[in-house]
Amino acid sequence: MTFSPPSKQRIAFLNQAAATYHKQLDGSPAAEYLKKRGLSQDSVQYFRLGYVASPLSGHERYAGLLAIPYINRQGVVAIRYRCIADHDCKTIDKHTKYIREPGDDAKLYNILALTLPVSRLAICEGEIDTITAWQAGIPAVVGTAGAQNWKPIFNRLIWGYNEVITLADGDTAGLKLADTIAEKNERATTRQMPHDLDVNQYYREHGQAALLEKAGF
Repeated sequence: MTFSPPSKQRIAFLNQAAATYHKQLDGSPAAEYLKKRGLSQDSVQYFRLGYVASPLSGHERYAGLLAIPYINRQGVVAIRYRCIADHDCKTIDKHTKYIREPGDDAKLYNILALTLPVSRLAICEGEIDTITAWQAGIPAVVGTAGAQNWKPIFNRLIWGYNEVITLADGDTAGLKLADTIAEKNERATTRQMPHDLDVNQYYREHGQAALLEKAGF
């Protein structure tokens, strides 16, 4: 499988979109949502999180959603959108929690972490967990949107670390992601959260020091 990077024009548009939605975050429902998830203002700024209050042309379908930019050295190469309404998205017909833009392939989140001079890498399931782990002080952490979105090319991207630690959710799906990564990486280990907790929930319930200890950092 081959991957074509976005064009310069596409990256320029995504940079504009991310900047626009980041400016719309302050005072929005998404700002309150992120606060409830325990994310600091520094984290929000660093990851350029945003809210689609006034969509750019062509983005009308994303109105009212949290905007999560995917950033590499070229700039914003994708934006994933998340529903933040207080309901179970699975119970609503033709409604999903996350939305990608048409044609967007699954990517590693926070891929710039792979440029850090460290020997150990942490992997989380989802962007909020990745941001949480980074905020807690784990120096190199990337995210993937579940085992079903783990691609063979990702194995090459994480090769060479002395240890690859999957911070698995406390459920069957979390272990599936960990097992998928371990199949191709003999240096992979798993640190699973307690039953039904993810990294963000564990951090909010037990604190930074407890998460660092749980993760082995």
